[in-house]
Amino acid sequence: MVSVAQLVRASVCEAEGRGFNSHRSPQIPRSDPRKWRAPARPGASPAGAFQAILRAALAQIEANARGAAGEDPEFLHQLRVGLRRLRSSLQAFRPVLPGKARKRLVRALRELMPALGAARDWDVFTAWLESAAAPASLQAQAHAQRTAARRRARRLLSSHAWRAFVAQAGAMRATAASAPLGEFAASAIERAHRKALKQARGVDWRDASERHALRVRLKRLRYTCDFLAPSFAARPAAAYLESLKRLQDILGELNDLRVGRALLSRMKGSARTVNRSLAAREAVLLRQLAPAWRALESRAPFWRPRG
Repeated sequence: MVSVAQLVRASVCEAEGRGFNSHRSPQIPRSDPRKWRAPARPGASPAGAFQAILRAALAQIEANARGAAGEDPEFLHQLRVGLRRLRSSLQAFRPVLPGKARKRLVRALRELMPALGAARDWDVFTAWLESAAAPASLQAQAHAQRTAARRRARRLLSSHAWRAFVAQAGAMRATAASAPLGEFAASAIERAHRKALKQARGVDWRDASERHALRVRLKRLRYTCDFLAPSFAARPAAAYLESLKRLQDILGELNDLRVGRALLSRMKGSARTVNRSLAAREAVLLRQLAPAWRALESRAPFWRPRG
């Protein structure tokens, strides 16, 4: 099965070949999108770990913000990943962060994300239309909407608000914690895990809003585990994260389908082919959800003491 990310990148390359993006600027340097690079030495204290993670997140954010001036949608995707990791770090390390500064940064993130999210939504949806061989009229509408959404995202990334946000994030400093890093890490992961379990209690897998709420909690749990897993035994942590990522991937693609339906409802023309494609893929993913959840539940919480 081709991933959504592969579909998105393939659709943009094909569109460029057909002239959809003939306005591309030749001055934009070609470079690869920057994925998350975990700090080699995350720090010996909670404060040191936060600063290392903050630097890694900002490196991912700034590199991809520059690349987002081009047409490759992966830059925007990796930019949003960096922003989400930054936001998750602010939650995971909340006990050692200055309250007012943290709240200001969270508020800034909340204001910046919608424009970037809309551009990504249109990237994904345009790829879906092409993969489903949708009518040309629908594809043309989607390309127009994607172009407009990207324009808004680029305008945001060149704004004073964006520059102020990056400066504000770079200035964030953690304070010393009374607990050592291992104890702090176990507490932070346990807190995120407990919130995810509470959200999952009695979940109706067919309810898109319930799935989305759980997806958000699981994403925060995954990033918290990613940040702090080096404090624990590698093998059980890797096994737990593998199951968590599998479940998160399924929920993420289901959310893409939900957004796709919403965007499709705003367009003119016949959408039977696309709706059949979306419904078929959704049915496959829904059957995978419960087994993926059970697989995660079967993993031992690697951050808890054994015995």
